[in-house]
Amino acid sequence: MPVPCLFEASGDPREQWAHVLSILLTLAGPDTRSALVEEITGEALPDTDAMLVRAQRPLRDTPDRLLADTVARGAGWTFAVQATLAFGVVDAERLAATYDVLDEVADRTILVSVTPDRRPPEELERLVAEGRDVRHRSWLRVRDWVQERPERGRAEGVDLLLLREAEYYLTPRVAELYRLEGVMPLLPSGLRPAFAAAFFDLNEVSPAPLLESGSPTSARIVFPRTGEPVAEVVVEEGALAVRLLTPQGGPATTTEGAWQVMLIGEAADYYANRAWVQATARAVLPARR
Repeated sequence: MPVPCLFEASGDPREQWAHVLSILLTLAGPDTRSALVEEITGEALPDTDAMLVRAQRPLRDTPDRLLADTVARGAGWTFAVQATLAFGVVDAERLAATYDVLDEVADRTILVSVTPDRRPPEELERLVAEGRDVRHRSWLRVRDWVQERPERGRAEGVDLLLLREAEYYLTPRVAELYRLEGVMPLLPSGLRPAFAAAFFDLNEVSPAPLLESGSPTSARIVFPRTGEPVAEVVVEEGALAVRLLTPQGGPATTTEGAWQVMLIGEAADYYANRAWVQATARAVLPARR
């Protein structure tokens, strides 16, 4: 059973990935928790065996629903994790607000931004220059730690089970994420989170799709990989669309022959209608094996 199924988790892929980290921080034994905290924050924090961990924690009653993916509190310190699956996209304002809210009540605050980027984005450097302790980790580094920890840490029992299930969940998905490394820059930064969400919504039903690059400014991701296309995510000239082969129209779709096409002008367009995409994909795509 994959780690995210241990507790009720969101259907959003980004939140599911963050949930894997939260489960390890919450349920693993002291040695594994301490090692993971050190890997994420870059330093050995004291008394991690007694830290309190909360996932998807609301930080303030505000209209923008300020939320941290994970918040861990220890003796004299607090660290939080904010994650994204989009390359080259950091919501600096939201990170700054998250840090500032936590820092109001913590003796010491560390905020870790987990992104696909191999190097820290420039926006994080600006937050650091403003005096905030904001750090960066890549999903590649997280995946590598999860893979290597059972051997290096001589994990046994519950720790070994959790790490193996986290590896089962993260390894194929991280590999798929980095297939998008050359495609995401074709889109404006505001559309990249929706692109990642649409990709993984379909990838959950039909993994390892076919990625075709039509030109330097376009790409087409075809589900399933073998057989006739049934679903597509299309990037063309900075525009994003999801196409599904179905006669049943959905919210915000237009009919093009046998296809229903959802044009996504901004990220909110996809999030508002993703339930239809998810349900239709399960109906038209071959069942996952």
